Amino acid sequence: MSDEIKTASGRVVGKWDGRDVGDLQQELARIRRELEKDRSSDRPVPTSIPHRDQLPIDLHKFTAYVIWGCDSAENCLCGANANRVVTVADVRRFSLIDHH
Repeated sequence: MSDEIKTASGRVVGKWDGRDVGDLQQELARIRRELEKDRSSDRPVPTSIPHRDQLPIDLHKFTAYVIWGCDSAENCLCGANANRVVTVADVRRFSLIDHH
């Protein structure tokens, strides 16, 4: 699997190795700054972030909020602005409220 982070148009704008969502959070912030500096309307697509396979299968259709990625320690980077880290267990608890 590739570590490349691509925009909706397919442009490679960054990388993430899948190990730590804190690294992904920093990389997405950097990408956002670069795209804003370039005045680009192109954006990364959350469901296309590398290592999507680390997201448990039962959360693939979760839609209450955006899940950008899940690391090997079962932490998920969430939120429209990729600004919140929660555990897989916390996402599952929230999903039991019937949000998906």
